Amino acid sequence: MSGILLLVSALFLFSIQDVAIKYFSDQYSVLLIVFIRGVIATSLMLLAVRMIKTPISLISQRPFLAIARGLLGFTSYTTYYLAVASLPLAQVVAIVFTAPLFVTAMSALLLGEKVGLRRWSAVFTGFIGVLIIVGPSGEFTSLPVLLAFAAAITYGSHTIITRYLSWHDNPLSIAFNTTIVFTLAAGLLSLLLASGIIVVTSQHPSLVFLAREWSLPEPYDLGLMIFLGFNGALAFYWLSKAYCVAPASVIAPFEYTYIVWAIIFGYLFWSEIPSSSTLTGVLVLISSSIYIWHRERRLLQVIGNNSPTSSRKTRRVYPESR
Repeated sequence: MSGILLLVSALFLFSIQDVAIKYFSDQYSVLLIVFIRGVIATSLMLLAVRMIKTPISLISQRPFLAIARGLLGFTSYTTYYLAVASLPLAQVVAIVFTAPLFVTAMSALLLGEKVGLRRWSAVFTGFIGVLIIVGPSGEFTSLPVLLAFAAAITYGSHTIITRYLSWHDNPLSIAFNTTIVFTLAAGLLSLLLASGIIVVTSQHPSLVFLAREWSLPEPYDLGLMIFLGFNGALAFYWLSKAYCVAPASVIAPFEYTYIVWAIIFGYLFWSEIPSSSTLTGVLVLISSSIYIWHRERRLLQVIGNNSPTSSRKTRRVYPESR
């Protein structure tokens, strides 16, 4: 229950962050926002470590994985924000939640894990849901949709590393290292753009949001960006803590509360009303992902019941073709 509450609360904070960043998308650079948020969040985490009586090491036991997680997270959140600048919030969030489908497919194709016919069918059904959401008339090739898919793939990889790191690092350490990488990556990419090493000439709203020159925010906007630092620090910590105190297979389905917040906030702030096709696609996507989650839990239970250490009577193992 604590893991579920932490996850849902973290996603609510991230949804508030989405509203603010979409508001900034036609005024500032996304890299400036990420950088300011990162500086504030890092400072708060360092302050938290000093205030906690129990010594906590912020140095990861798996530094390369920590850096990889940070870079994947930076890529995921940046491409997500760039997509949000051009598409309705609910549509982007729905596409990003193809991450469980990508995780299942990658585990079979890249890691050699056995994925049965039922889960492959669920993956296929989930992508049909995405087709319904974005439309079959060529929208798959539009830049915002591709950015949203990039966010989904990198977020899925980021989640897997989070679970592995939770066996070695403290949640505060995981969140701290991720925030450091976020901040440094945003600063470095901005320097490369400012120096002309990386040149973006397109006037597409998403790419303009990325390449826009840094400018001193207005006092109100600066205050809101500083708030995002506080918001981000707490959300990152709660997210890391959630996957440390509860199995991913238990709490993962509750990530779909993010879509609910996206629909509510999209309507309240931009009068974005999801179309019937978007809502239908979301239901298909959620159903397929929850079925994948259900099958994985079922198979884990069967394996546990047939392990030599199990005290219960051995049960029949279902064939992988199911």
